[in-house]
Amino acid sequence: MKALASKFIGDRRFYRRAMAVALPIMLQNVVTNFVNLLDNIMVGQTGTASMSGVAIVGQLFFIFNLVIFGAVSGPGIFCAQYWGAGQARSFKAAFRYKFLTALAMCLACVAVFGLFGRQLIGFYITGEAGTTEEVMGYAYDYLRIMLWEMIPFAVATVYASTLREAGHAAVPMAASWAAVAVNLVLNWILIFGKLGAPALGVRGAAVATVTSRVVEAAINIGWSHAHKKEVLFTHKMLEGFPMSRTLLADMTRRSLPLTLNETLWCTGTAMLNQIYSTRGITVMASLNIAYVLFDLFTAVAFSLGTTIGIVVGQELGAGEQERAVDTDRKLLALDVVVATVIGVTMALVSGLFPRFYNTTPQVRTLARDIICVMGAFLPLDCFAQGCYFTMRSGGKTMVTFLFDCCFTWVVNVPVAWAVAHFTGLGILWVYTISCGTVIIKDVAGAVMVHKRWWVNTLSGLDL
Repeated sequence: MKALASKFIGDRRFYRRAMAVALPIMLQNVVTNFVNLLDNIMVGQTGTASMSGVAIVGQLFFIFNLVIFGAVSGPGIFCAQYWGAGQARSFKAAFRYKFLTALAMCLACVAVFGLFGRQLIGFYITGEAGTTEEVMGYAYDYLRIMLWEMIPFAVATVYASTLREAGHAAVPMAASWAAVAVNLVLNWILIFGKLGAPALGVRGAAVATVTSRVVEAAINIGWSHAHKKEVLFTHKMLEGFPMSRTLLADMTRRSLPLTLNETLWCTGTAMLNQIYSTRGITVMASLNIAYVLFDLFTAVAFSLGTTIGIVVGQELGAGEQERAVDTDRKLLALDVVVATVIGVTMALVSGLFPRFYNTTPQVRTLARDIICVMGAFLPLDCFAQGCYFTMRSGGKTMVTFLFDCCFTWVVNVPVAWAVAHFTGLGILWVYTISCGTVIIKDVAGAVMVHKRWWVNTLSGLDL
């Protein structure tokens, strides 16, 4: 029994090391999501139609955010391993590759949202004509302002992720805290018209978000360039430019599947929400409430997935493969335990949280039930996410592509679509059955992690 426990439970030194990476990420995510929660509640005070409009645009920006995350994730694998191996020139090359890829993806998303915003919003709106027009008005007003948020977000993400990979996770955490403080204060002023400002409603919420993203980007960029010798990637940034063709080809080969994965996964998730929305506007409002609480409560558990990618990647880069395997197994176990506790807590507060919104009893009841389903499946979701980051840490990006987005489009979306269109089941059953498909993903992930296909070192490729 003791030998079995030692396989899955680390000593104090192990958890101190893991928490040194995880804690700043957790704190950043918790604070960010807590302010998003307050932001959402503030918008929710203006009515169901405005809340639904913001929630729909939130689906579009969910896609954008994960496209940028995908763009930085591939080069981020190289950054983590190069940092662990002490290969400074290649570390800078990976940062430049990350920056240019994220910027290109950002500009493409700006063009798509700017040209086809109304059509994309309309994809989620079903119901009576008067209600749909009101929701469209709120959503489009919000979207037009939020377009200005996209470039600062992309740049902030590039710098923040690279700082974490270089062992400076506290800086993006501080930048995030400053940004959410600005967002919260401006939300209060601009949504409700405080301190003599006009009451702008959802437009005020958008202005506050844009301003906060600019603040976050400015702090990350400013600190990085003021501490060049500590972070390396801003010191002689063009050193080793252009990178070797071999490194460029390998980085592209491993990065492209991750970028495509995040893009296809998030569009698949957006498609799932569109399928749910066919049951009416109240569904989007309920999902919006549930997702906000879900993001807040899961900030800790999902941060452990990011920690797996960074810590295990650094150990693989340093050539410590057996230690990486042991670390990964213990972090996966920790992730599942934490997720179980959080899932139970979500169920306990599911009836209280929706009462903070100025909406209908029907929306509140459905939101409560969805939160309970989310809490029940959270340990399974976190295990699947941990397996994803495990495989990604070793550069197995094609495997993660098949594991993540292909699963979403081949299994999850078709199941949800079939249940929604060919049965008379209510939205709660449609959502529960859709969530239940993660069991298949968990089994596949457990097999792949156990087979150790992901144990791979990339840092031997230098400039």
